[in-house]
Amino acid sequence: MHMKRNVITCLSLVLSLFLTAQEIHSPAEIIKIMEASKLSYSIKILEKKLECQDYSKRLNYHDVYRVQDGDQLKTNDIKPNKKAASFLSKAEKYFQLNELDSALAFYQYTLNADSTVYTAMTYIGQIYGIRKDYPNAILWYKKAIRKNYIDYMAHWFLADIYTSTNRVNDAVDEIVIAKILNRNNPRIQNAMEAIFTKAKIHYEDWCFNPQYELGKNADSSINVTADEKWLGFALVKAVWEYEPGYRESMGVAKNNYAIIEDRESILSLYMGLTNSKTKFNKDPQFKVLKKALDEKFMDPYIIYEIILPKTPSAAYQLSEEVINLMKEYVLKIRCAK
Repeated sequence: MHMKRNVITCLSLVLSLFLTAQEIHSPAEIIKIMEASKLSYSIKILEKKLECQDYSKRLNYHDVYRVQDGDQLKTNDIKPNKKAASFLSKAEKYFQLNELDSALAFYQYTLNADSTVYTAMTYIGQIYGIRKDYPNAILWYKKAIRKNYIDYMAHWFLADIYTSTNRVNDAVDEIVIAKILNRNNPRIQNAMEAIFTKAKIHYEDWCFNPQYELGKNADSSINVTADEKWLGFALVKAVWEYEPGYRESMGVAKNNYAIIEDRESILSLYMGLTNSKTKFNKDPQFKVLKKALDEKFMDPYIIYEIILPKTPSAAYQLSEEVINLMKEYVLKIRCAK
C-alpha cells in the first residue's frame, strides 16, 4: 500500500514553519468578519462530548525515500531494478527461514545491483542486531539514515540497539524521531514508552480533540455548534471553511491547507481559555498548549498534535532541522522527566 504523492506534494508547500508573514486575526476581528458577512452564522452550545478521531490505520510505510529537488523535498517509492528485486526477494525468504548468513549475502547483492534500495541497509543492520553485533548494526542503521533520513524503521531499530547498549539518551532521540516519522504506529508507541520508562520520562498519551461541529444549511446559513471553551477555535474554523474569499485573503489557495489556519484557530482558543480563566492543568491538551505557547513551540504543537495524526505522511516533508525541532518539542514540552 503506497501513499498518494499528490497529498505529500501539496503539503510540502504548507509545512514550512516560517511560511507566511500574513497577520493573524484576533477573536474580536473574526467576529467582526462574521457580522459583516453576507452569510448568516448561527452559534449553538455543543451538548455532547465528541470522541477522539481514530487515526490508528493511517500509517506510513517503509518502502519510500525522498530526494531534494530544488527547494522541495520529493518522496518516491523504492523500486528495485529487476536484478535487485530478485535478490531482495531471496533475501527476505532466507530471513523468514532464519538463514541469516544467506539473507545477509542477498541483501548485499541487492545493494550491489541497485544502490537506491536503501531499505536493504536497514535489514542488514537488523541482522547484525539479531546477532548482537551492535557496532555493525549501528553502522548500517546510520548508513540507512544518511541515505534516507525518513526511514522510520532505521531510527526505531537504532533506538533498540542503543537501549541494549545502555545508551539511553541516544535511544530516546532516535525513538522520538521514529515516532514523528510514523505518528500513529502502535509498535513505535510501545517501543517509545519502554525507552521512556528507562529514561524516567513521562509521556501522557492524549489526542487533540476539538469540541465543535460545523454545518451548512440549504439556505447557505452556517451552523457553528461548540463547547464554550472551544468556541473561539470553532469560529475561526467556520470562517476559514465557509467565508467567501477569506482563505484566499490569507494567501492560501481554495481547497488548500496552510499552517496559518491552525495558528489562527489555536491562538483564538488560547485567548478564549485565558479570558475565561480556565485552569489549563485540568486538560492535557490545554496544559501542553499553554506550555508550547509560553516556550514558542506553537508550530511544533500544531504539526505533532493536529497535522501528523491526520496526515502522517506530512512528516516526510519536514526537513531534518524541523524534525529535530519537533523532537525538542516532544521532549521539552510534551513530556515530563
